[in-house]
Amino acid sequence: MRAVLVYGYGNPGRRDDGLGPRAAEKIEELALEHVRVESGYQPQIEDAAEVAGCGLALFVDAAAEGAEPFSVRKLAPEEGAFFSSHAVKPEHVLAICEKHFGQVPEAYLIGIRGYEFDFSEGLTERAQKNLDEALAYIVQLLAEQKGKTMAQNKAEQKTILIIDDDADLRAAMRILLESSGFVVGEAADGEEGLKTAERIQPDAIILDLMMETVDAGGKVSTRLKEKGYKGPIFLLSSAGDTVRYNIDTRELGLAGIFQKPIDPKLLTNTLKKQLKIG
Repeated sequence: MRAVLVYGYGNPGRRDDGLGPRAAEKIEELALEHVRVESGYQPQIEDAAEVAGCGLALFVDAAAEGAEPFSVRKLAPEEGAFFSSHAVKPEHVLAICEKHFGQVPEAYLIGIRGYEFDFSEGLTERAQKNLDEALAYIVQLLAEQKGKTMAQNKAEQKTILIIDDDADLRAAMRILLESSGFVVGEAADGEEGLKTAERIQPDAIILDLMMETVDAGGKVSTRLKEKGYKGPIFLLSSAGDTVRYNIDTRELGLAGIFQKPIDPKLLTNTLKKQLKIG
């Protein structure tokens, strides 16, 4: 399989701006044979040659705002005027790959939430916690990516539908599940989810407990069952463990509840076990 590139960038001399290089350092310590690791202050034009040869590129950087503990965004080539600087955005690197090498890998930006960016070294405690969450996600993603080719060659792939109004969460789950060999569908609200479920006939559904209204997930689950859906349905909850005592999973026909932030390994292993994969 074509290698995966993990590129962590940022300035370790500016507190949480060092999240990217620190993530790269931790991944490199694992010495994964199918993973190449690079780090620096910022992506460079010269990086395009290495990026172009990868099957998947993960750019990891600190995020001064946005989702906690981290966000995931799919990248596309973007032309840029570089002038005298060789430092560029990841999207510019992809554009160079496309123009000069004729190929662009699947690429994502993982933005780990940081809080302090003054001129001093060492991550803040909150940023370190976010880094740990992001690393768990990245490590699981890399492990699943290794077996992606074999999974895609199977005669039958399982389809998972994610119904959640959080676009960042849907993106993160899509990357992980697709790397595990699943086909993934998405919907941003309950009504869209019901229509999508009818259209793609998913093997399992993961839906957020609270979307447009409180307990929207429970109501959507009930409507899915009324429409004859017989596959496993999992709820996503950020309300804490008490949600387990307030919801009768059997009455709603639920297969289980995943707590946010989601444990990547638990998510994929649970789905594979439920759908009898591997």
